[in-house]
Amino acid sequence: MVFRERLNLYIEQTGIRQQELASASGLGNATISRYCSGEREPKEDSSQIRQLAKGLAALAAEREVSLTEGEILLELNRTVSEGLEVDYDTFRGNLNRLLKALDIRGNELARALNYDPSHVSKILSGARRPGNIKAFIQDISLFIARRAAAAGETEGLLKITGAEPGEAENAAALQRHLISWLGSNQSVKTDKPLARFLEKLDDFDLNEYLKAIRFDEIKVPQSPFHLPTKKTYYGIQKMMESELDFMRTTVLSRSMDDCILYSDMPLQEMADDPEFPAKWMFGMGMMLRKGLHLHIIHDVNRPFPEMMYGLEGNIPMYMTGLISPYYLASSQSGVFNHLLKVSGAAALEGSAIAGKQGSGKYVLYRSAEDVKHYRGRARDLLEKAMPLMDIYRGDRKEEFLIRRDSYWQKDDRKMICSSLPLFTMSEELLEKILEPASLSPETKEEIRAFRASSQKAAVSLLKGNSIHLKVPELTEEQYREAPLDLALTDLFIEGNVPCSYSDYLAHLEETRRFAGRFPNMTLESGSEQTFRNISITIIGDKRVIVSKEKSPAIHFVIHHKRMVQAFQNFTPPIVSR
Repeated sequence: MVFRERLNLYIEQTGIRQQELASASGLGNATISRYCSGEREPKEDSSQIRQLAKGLAALAAEREVSLTEGEILLELNRTVSEGLEVDYDTFRGNLNRLLKALDIRGNELARALNYDPSHVSKILSGARRPGNIKAFIQDISLFIARRAAAAGETEGLLKITGAEPGEAENAAALQRHLISWLGSNQSVKTDKPLARFLEKLDDFDLNEYLKAIRFDEIKVPQSPFHLPTKKTYYGIQKMMESELDFMRTTVLSRSMDDCILYSDMPLQEMADDPEFPAKWMFGMGMMLRKGLHLHIIHDVNRPFPEMMYGLEGNIPMYMTGLISPYYLASSQSGVFNHLLKVSGAAALEGSAIAGKQGSGKYVLYRSAEDVKHYRGRARDLLEKAMPLMDIYRGDRKEEFLIRRDSYWQKDDRKMICSSLPLFTMSEELLEKILEPASLSPETKEEIRAFRASSQKAAVSLLKGNSIHLKVPELTEEQYREAPLDLALTDLFIEGNVPCSYSDYLAHLEETRRFAGRFPNMTLESGSEQTFRNISITIIGDKRVIVSKEKSPAIHFVIHHKRMVQAFQNFTPPIVSR
């Protein structure tokens, strides 16, 4: 038994929640969550592990559970030591993802370690194992630490491994952290930024967001904004100023032409500015309020956490239906960073040496001739881009349903559901739930037809493919706190069709019976909802559908291979209540 398993067992034995343990031990909620998920472990006999033991013992005493602080401390220390034994498959997965995120090729690693390239290739593929894995980890860690420090990639590396800044004061400290992390049996948290993205999506309410920023009260100004027909900006601060000037010019113009926006400039410097993110978001909101459609070409060749950070920041805009996201399939050189943003009234173009944005140059053009030229270049760039995801709101309902039906025809799927799926429900139970619902007869008939067609599609799929279904299994108390509605997202029906707890239990039992009919269907139930407002469907290795159920009902069909792989490796966070 490893540390996280022992800790979760104590939590289960004492019948406590993670927040209670955080309060009793004096550790933060996030720290306890990371310990429970295996994302992080305290060091043996550290102050953190002693605080855990003391908090657990106090809570156990309150509940008259026979556990002493001494025996808890002994067991937690023992499992920490066990957790440091190297599991090769976990190590290899961590290493491969780390090398990919840092864009380190196998040949580069082989040269640095003085290994034969074919030998390294076989190690990374799992065909061979190094004779001394601990020595191999030490060598790799030294190389990556030195390379990251020299290239200014330390911060990105820390995000990938989940370390705190203090753990990498220098290359030697970073090497020690990597040795511990690569050998810890804790899977790389490439899903950490993904989890944050999904949690923000789960919580996001477009109506509340628009109300908070007073979107309906935003007045598109009519007063002229005086800028020369060409203005040059230098350095990071001026680059941010150029972005805001571009948006002002666009909003104040009469043009309603679509905008094409591309940048592979690093985001962190701008995100760290105390004022720029809010100003930038307001400027984007102004363009959307004006009714402009934005074609955003995302840079997916960034480190994965940074790419997800950029997508996370665009969530409010995606919800409006006025955004079309794209990506460039071919990776850029990595030597230069570029920026190209055009509207019907302005063009912003700039470049910098990668890692040297402080010496970059950015030019804002307003003359008709220059804008025409750069719009042509932007359209050429857009032609080379591919859709990052298809976004379906209610106005594209029929198109989505046609696409959805085609997805049921083949490929294994994994479904992480915030409520029970309609395709496992009986006709009788559905009628019982629909009868008191305040819906039109036409809407009720649409729901009936959808249940029948979905069930037929699932049965057909299960003849040759598999379905792994993860659903919430809630206590009556949990259900009372957050009751479930019928899962009608695919129909873009946002009005609640509530289910009583007895109806929920009946549906859960029908879901078990449905899964039991098919040897290639796996049902996994959890005592906590992963998300309350979104469901995830992973279809083979080709695409992922992230469905938001309300505020607004919307579906993101993701095609990009790197993001699909991230979802395939995604371990949903445990939600404590």
